[in-house]
Amino acid sequence: MFNGMKIGVGITGSFCSLSNCLRFLKELKKYPVDIYVFISDQVNSCDTRFFKANQLIIEVEKIIEKKVICSVVEAEIFGPQIPLDLMVVYPCSANTLAKMAHGINDNAVTMAVKSTLRNQHNIVLGLCSNDLLSTSGMNMMKIFNTKHFYLVPMYQDDVIKKPNSLIARRDLIIQTMINALVDKQIQPLFLMKKE
Repeated sequence: MFNGMKIGVGITGSFCSLSNCLRFLKELKKYPVDIYVFISDQVNSCDTRFFKANQLIIEVEKIIEKKVICSVVEAEIFGPQIPLDLMVVYPCSANTLAKMAHGINDNAVTMAVKSTLRNQHNIVLGLCSNDLLSTSGMNMMKIFNTKHFYLVPMYQDDVIKKPNSLIARRDLIIQTMINALVDKQIQPLFLMKKE
């Protein structure tokens, strides 16, 4: 299904989802694809309780067997010279979602998205944020209704302590990608947590 495709994966600062991102990359690596990973400035520089920045980069590079792309300059060539067949942003933070919803392009991930859209290819977003059902909700709905964007189904991860939080279902990313390749949004969009 992805045979010979160039797939971009953007990793942004929803730090609690980075372990799941590594699991997704390992799953994607099982397919005959050429994977390019783009990271945001925060992922590139922030040490968190989940990962040290350099530790995460080492793990990603071990999986994809190439260097991650960290700058706008490095990412720009994926429009004219190395067009991606599909771009996945996972985890996609509310900050990155807002940038895409408003056309802001200031890091490797947003440049890879812009470069992919330039070629009229699709973007899959695995949203992970504590405020998707509040302040970031309008950006989510704007992107949901924007051509070439497809959302991974989500669930509320803690309705008591974080009632506005939504997390993408990692187990549905591949199916969302398959659907996006034929311009179909996977449904339903909001699910129970069970994976």
